Amino acid sequence: MNKTILIIAILGLFTLLTSAYYSAPADSRIGYKAPSLVLDNNNGLSPLKQHQGNYVLLTFWSSADVESRLQNKHFDNLSRLDNAPFTHVSVNMDRSMNVFKAIVKIDKLDQSAQFGTSRDAQEKIIKNWRLDEGYHSFLLDGEGKIIAVDPTEQTLASIK
Repeated sequence: MNKTILIIAILGLFTLLTSAYYSAPADSRIGYKAPSLVLDNNNGLSPLKQHQGNYVLLTFWSSADVESRLQNKHFDNLSRLDNAPFTHVSVNMDRSMNVFKAIVKIDKLDQSAQFGTSRDAQEKIIKNWRLDEGYHSFLLDGEGKIIAVDPTEQTLASIK
């Protein structure tokens, strides 16, 4: 009996100590609050916080990933429409800021909605937003909760 209590106490203590060091990654699935997004080249400010209270379409893309680049350009064009029910925030994952800046000009993107990232920031973003298998777009509600991943044009039109 005393051995059983001792074993339970040791297992409980072990569980308590190991759980104190565990931190679950932020969750980027529908229904969850979006992970934080702080870009070190943006003076530590989050491009999402400045749009709190509004729908935000967050797009991650790279010039090396043609599909994500085209999707970003499409969403950029949609966000410029007079009746756009969302604000577009675009995060480029290229390793070169020069490439990023050149693509913004070539694609004629809204420069105020485009953000570049450093290599350190990219690692955190990939982990927190679960982008290790490819780039995605996330539609966030006014409270910062993810309501759609890779939304369609119809999904965006329905948020009015």
